[in-house]
Amino acid sequence: MALVATVAALLAALGGTVWLAARRFVGPSVRHGGGDSGLMHGKTVLITGANSGLGRATAAELLRLGARVIMGCRDRARAEEAAGQLRRELRQAGGAGPGSDAGEAGELVVRELDLASLRSEEPRLDVLINNAGIFQCPYMKTEDGFEMQFGVNHLGHFLLTNLLLGLLKSSAPSRIVVVSSKLYKYGDINFEDLNSEQSYNKSFCYSRSKLANILFTRELARRLEGTNVTVNVLHPGIVRTNLGRHVHIPLLVKPLFNLVSWAFFKTPVEGAQTSVYLASSPEVEGVSGKYFGDCKEEALLPKAMDESVARKLWDISEVMVGILK
Repeated sequence: MALVATVAALLAALGGTVWLAARRFVGPSVRHGGGDSGLMHGKTVLITGANSGLGRATAAELLRLGARVIMGCRDRARAEEAAGQLRRELRQAGGAGPGSDAGEAGELVVRELDLASLRSEEPRLDVLINNAGIFQCPYMKTEDGFEMQFGVNHLGHFLLTNLLLGLLKSSAPSRIVVVSSKLYKYGDINFEDLNSEQSYNKSFCYSRSKLANILFTRELARRLEGTNVTVNVLHPGIVRTNLGRHVHIPLLVKPLFNLVSWAFFKTPVEGAQTSVYLASSPEVEGVSGKYFGDCKEEALLPKAMDESVARKLWDISEVMVGILK
């Protein structure tokens, strides 16, 4: 009993210290307020992975700004359930858009990621947010045979973006927002083993996919010069979401981890702010090919700015996903 009491006291003391430190040095990063209401009226935004976590928070924020938000999904039932919950929450908070008696806020729609359907049913697309991702999963492959993290985090969005470029160009000025991670710093592009069939390290492969996001963004920005379509990439910070569901945390450590994550990690709403900023703010109109964190531009490591690697990755990605030149 004495040991339990001691541990409890230590955790309580640590918790108080962590809470104070977090509020002193981290604090909330929510940028948008009521004054921005209506900023995105008339704008259509497609968000991948919008049924949970960061994507869901991004959808909620853009709805509050008046956008018509399309939840791009593969599992329609899960997306419809998430959309229903989101509409109820926003209605309780003051409105959720057409289809849910919302009044001033935007419209929320669910669409399966069927490109033929998207291009035929949507007359315009003002913002594409490539948000969906998978984090440090065991080795597995996509249906097309790609290593899962590289396939979902990079190749899937590479293909989606390329197939929607015509719609984005016809809707210009339009924006593309790519969600990466600071962990890109620990990755490298190994062109000899992009599918990690020779060796697999789940942490390295996640970092590699996030580095690929940045290289893709910079090469796409170069190719889009003069089109009035911009593309920027961001890191959201460390956010409390279910992205880390494949990460095993020992049972005895979980209470401490939960305490630290509560104090130091961002909430999904806080983590979504840079995505919302890049999708909506007049401050970044015409800005392209840049890397952002906490709603401001940040510097990149040289390997993330290597133009020859970016071009080679683009060319190989085109072959991998079957895009014809």
